[in-house]
Amino acid sequence: MNLKRSWQSWRLARALLIVLMGLGIVFALSQSGRRGNPNPRPVAYLGQDGVPEVVLKQNQLDQYVVTGRINGQRIELLVDTGAADVALPYGVAQQLGLKLYPGAVSKTGNGNVRSWTAWLESVDVGGLVAHQVKATVLPNMAGEQALLGMSYLKHIDVWFAAGQMRLRPVNYAVSE
Repeated sequence: MNLKRSWQSWRLARALLIVLMGLGIVFALSQSGRRGNPNPRPVAYLGQDGVPEVVLKQNQLDQYVVTGRINGQRIELLVDTGAADVALPYGVAQQLGLKLYPGAVSKTGNGNVRSWTAWLESVDVGGLVAHQVKATVLPNMAGEQALLGMSYLKHIDVWFAAGQMRLRPVNYAVSE
C-alpha cells in the first residue's frame, strides 16, 4: 500500500512539473515579441504643447527597436545613439535599390570593414520624417535590421523616462 501511494505521489508530482513547464513555455512565447520589437507600429501624437511625439517602449533587453520606413519601405530599426549614421546591411541596401558610393573603413563591433555610403530619401519613425539622411552600408552586417544612428537622430529631440524613449522633431514650429 505504501509503495502504491509513493507511486501515485510521484505521478502527481511529474504531472504538475509537466504542467508548470508547459505554462512556462506559453509565458516565454507570449513575451518573446517584447524581446524583439515592442514598437511594430509607432504613431506620432500631438503632445500637450502641440508638438508631434513618438513614444517607444524598451524591449526585454533594454533596447529600443521600432519598425520604421526607409524610402517608404518598412524596416526594423534598432536605435543606436553610438552609430554616426543609419547603418544598413548590404542585402537591405540592395532591396532598397540604393546607389552606393565608396565609403571608408568603418569600425564595427566585428572589427574594421570597408563600407559604402548611400543617401536615403527619407527615414520615417511613426511620422517623424527626416530627408536626405546619410547611411553607411556594411557588407558584414547580418540580418534585415538596420541601426538608427545619429544621421537621423540629429533631426530629433530624444529623451528617456521610465523605460521609454520619446522622440520629437527638432525646432518644430507650432502654428496657432
